[in-house]
Amino acid sequence: MNKPTFQRNPETISGALHDQLVMMDIQKGQYFALNPAATRIWELLEKPLTLEALCNALLEEFEVSPEQCQKDVKEHLAEMQKLELIREVRDLKDLSDLSD
Repeated sequence: MNKPTFQRNPETISGALHDQLVMMDIQKGQYFALNPAATRIWELLEKPLTLEALCNALLEEFEVSPEQCQKDVKEHLAEMQKLELIREVRDLKDLSDLSD
């Protein structure tokens, strides 16, 4: 069984505003501002990544234990999914749909 992979929602627009990343969901007309850790997760999700791959990248950049990193990333991913900023891609067919 494949590990879940996460990808940005292509309908979400993002950009820097002062020292924060702000995002807009065009369909819902909602704005979001991300903290530095969530901003880095968003940047990394430019391409599909697993939770493990996200944590490996973040552990190289932030001083945090692997356990805390995994807990925090899971929470950020869950919140981003709830807000429909990202989506979980479950198989290769889903990944190919992203380029259509």
